[in-house]
Amino acid sequence: MFNSLDDSRVKAIHLRITALSSAGYFLDGFDISIVSVAILILVTEFHLGAEEELLLIGSTLIGMIFGGVLGGYFTDRNGRKSLYLWDMMFFVIFTILTAVSATYMELLLFRLLLGVAIGADYAISPTIIAEYAPAKSRGRLLTISGLAWFIGAAFSYLMGYVFLPLGAESWRYMFLIGIIPAIIVLVMRASVPETPRWLASQGKIAEAKESIEKVVTGESIAGTAKQEKVSLKMLFSKRFIAATVFISIFWFILDAVTYVIALDGPTILVTLGLTSSRASFTAAVIAIIAIFGGVLTFFFIDVAGRKIITAIGFLGMALTLLVAGFILRGPPDIIAIVALFIGFEIMQEMGPGITNSIYPQELYPTSIRATAQGFGTTISRIGAVIGIFTFGFIAAPFGYGVGMIFLAVLSVTGLAVTLIFGKETKGKSLEALAETK
Repeated sequence: MFNSLDDSRVKAIHLRITALSSAGYFLDGFDISIVSVAILILVTEFHLGAEEELLLIGSTLIGMIFGGVLGGYFTDRNGRKSLYLWDMMFFVIFTILTAVSATYMELLLFRLLLGVAIGADYAISPTIIAEYAPAKSRGRLLTISGLAWFIGAAFSYLMGYVFLPLGAESWRYMFLIGIIPAIIVLVMRASVPETPRWLASQGKIAEAKESIEKVVTGESIAGTAKQEKVSLKMLFSKRFIAATVFISIFWFILDAVTYVIALDGPTILVTLGLTSSRASFTAAVIAIIAIFGGVLTFFFIDVAGRKIITAIGFLGMALTLLVAGFILRGPPDIIAIVALFIGFEIMQEMGPGITNSIYPQELYPTSIRATAQGFGTTISRIGAVIGIFTFGFIAAPFGYGVGMIFLAVLSVTGLAVTLIFGKETKGKSLEALAETK
């Protein structure tokens, strides 16, 4: 049905759509990571206890739990473009409100609502990329989203390094700086058309042809007799339950592990002897070097395939965390820990940190593609919240070393799940993949 779109070479419009969609991941990487630096100031500014600190760190992730599943459902029901703009507008609004918060409760509430907007974008953006991308380049274009997350994280740590010396109000500037790219993206996203696949699934054939002609010419689209049903229950039908279980478990484990390192990393570096500013700068260096893992994935994802790359990533995560766990149980060795954190981030970025946004696009049809992506986002953020709190409860009495070993065990579980349940989806059209379920 979409042969010329699937067989097309990558054009400027593909790159523009990918860039504007990946910008949501950039902002997610920035906003989730910036709180790990800002918290170094906020603990003193608002006199936070350990529980309040953990809750604030996890507030955006909690918001994403709701934003993911709701955003995905409404994207499949009402179209990609509408929420594609609204969620970015909400991002701008709640970022401003976060920066001007006067109390801890205000800050907590606005970070929570910001998470809802980010979660919705997680459901929308990869779907738009996938539904326009040529089949043989889809993996590479979706890989750019994962790269964007790390670029955003690196940018946040650099901004922390820049603003931390400004004192007690520096956290406000850290949050506020995020609205500049968000406003630019919001304005530019208005030019992105609704995807032809979604339009065709709704029986809007003339509009689908008009949309696809902005990318390729000569496509013949068959009409559908009726609008395809959008239902969360379809994810658990006999046809899709295996895919849903696989995505849920592997993404849950991924975020339960990776968000601990992303959010607690600067604090761990401070306990090892670095100043807050130096810890923020070191975290930026780690994130920048980790982009190398995403670059490797970009070149190999459509050659080696999704499953083997995911498995290698989990294996590398487990090994680096295990070694870090044993080192942290002995005398502090900041150089070794930084090196292992770099290794960990490279491995997750060249593995499940990329494929988590590829698999949901390729294992489900157009009618529930964004719903699946949103549901996966929700499950993954539940994993992130549980991971952060569990790590905190383990590390408090037993130390960071035992906490790292716990994360290593989780990573081994992710490897096992991938090897047993993972499927290979490279190079096939989205329609062909949907027909093989």
